[in-house]
Amino acid sequence: MSRGRGILEKWRRTAVIAFGILLAGALAVLCVTGRITREVVSESGVAYEQKVDSVAYGYRLEQDFMPQYEYLDSVKVHVDASGCSREQGELQFGILDASGEQVFSGAVPIAELPQYGWVEASVHTRLAPEQVYTLILESVGCADNGPKISFVDARLAASAEQQAFHLVYAGMDVEHSSLQASFVYAVPIEWYEYLTYYAFGLLLLVMVIS
Repeated sequence: MSRGRGILEKWRRTAVIAFGILLAGALAVLCVTGRITREVVSESGVAYEQKVDSVAYGYRLEQDFMPQYEYLDSVKVHVDASGCSREQGELQFGILDASGEQVFSGAVPIAELPQYGWVEASVHTRLAPEQVYTLILESVGCADNGPKISFVDARLAASAEQQAFHLVYAGMDVEHSSLQASFVYAVPIEWYEYLTYYAFGLLLLVMVIS
């Protein structure tokens, strides 16, 4: 009986050691490749909200910004679609680099916009921090003027990305203004956070085979 227990304990120790080595190797690979990420959100502060009545019929809204991290997961803007037709059209999102090359384009159908609130465009694009990009919003194919787009006083509520920049509407500067927006990044976790995963994984294994 004692011999059987000794064999079982030996098997358990071997299993823990083997799993620990495999887990350490897997986490090392993930650490190097940056595959485990956490979400970081940067958004406009609280300030009196104003609205651009229409970005249809070629009246584009442009906002320069400088990304804070490399991988931009999504962008959210605040809209008021309570007074527009939902039957057709879409709100288009575009991002241009400093040379005017398009690095992202996407669209959300007008029918899927909230009556009043945030709309999110999935970007999933790598950008270069410390370089300037331009976010462009335009309603296309709408039955009317489309949704209103919110903006705030840049001196009070500009997000970190939009500081030192301003809105451009229909080719004209909108002084002291910035888009009411939220920039969502996927940021690789720090190396020491992998130790937490490692410790948790070993603890879970010990509990399972105990």
